[in-house]
Amino acid sequence: MDIKTSVKNRREARIRELLESQQTPMQADKPWPAIPERTSVNSNVKKTGFVQDDPAKPSDRYVENEPDPERLWKQGHRGWYDTPDPGDPGEPPRKASFVPGLVRRITVSVLVFGLVWGVFSFQQPWALRTQAVIIEGLSHEMDFQAAQVWYEEHFGSAPSFIPIFGQTDENSTKVNARTSLVPPLAGRLVQSFAVDLKGIVLEAEGGSLADRAVKSIETGRVLEVNEHPQNGITVLIQHTGERTALYSRLAETGLKVNDWVQGGDIIGTLGTSGTGSAPSLYFELKEGDRDVDPAEVIPFD
Repeated sequence: MDIKTSVKNRREARIRELLESQQTPMQADKPWPAIPERTSVNSNVKKTGFVQDDPAKPSDRYVENEPDPERLWKQGHRGWYDTPDPGDPGEPPRKASFVPGLVRRITVSVLVFGLVWGVFSFQQPWALRTQAVIIEGLSHEMDFQAAQVWYEEHFGSAPSFIPIFGQTDENSTKVNARTSLVPPLAGRLVQSFAVDLKGIVLEAEGGSLADRAVKSIETGRVLEVNEHPQNGITVLIQHTGERTALYSRLAETGLKVNDWVQGGDIIGTLGTSGTGSAPSLYFELKEGDRDVDPAEVIPFD
């Protein structure tokens, strides 16, 4: 038996099954259309309600009104497997979950915003520690290198649709290194640029004179030397191009207006703190009238 005859016989059996299943409740409401009986050209062919091919002359022609079994299955496939109840309404329509989900997300966002706003409205020690943690998280970039390693371990390679994966900081390092700026103080960063968007605070590593020495970041000319009762001595220096730097909270300096300094020259020293805490330097950097984050152009340890 060839493939064409096998397929034809299977279609005949399926159509015969459809015609004999008219007693089911679903098909009783909508019976299948009657198929007119045709006389086969071959007297040995059984009368099954459709035209059969002559074994000597196989053909794909069928009766015009033969129902398509695939279309019938799509219209009433449920009746092929089980008998539905007459009053069965079927599967209930699914309710849309977009609006409730959106409301939940907005509610959570409002609660988080209110919590953060409340923390920044207090000046208690616990609130200041929490503020520092929040500022630290918002001002530092995510460690994409660790995320890339995890992704490569589980999936084989970094995804090409995320451009930051596979990149390095070589370009930014070259841009920052070309200026060769000197850190103004050998210490650690205790207040980032994100706090006031004007400057940073550096804390000295120790209390010795060398640790409290403040250095010029590069060659420049002194524009102003001012003294304030609370902030101590402030020195404003015009560096190369339109870059200016402000060094504040100095205890002493030997500079005066129009003096010239080289990169690394000591411009003053910080005073010792009476409270026992390490002395700190407030430092601002500008490019023209625009405030710049010093941590982006100066290599702090």
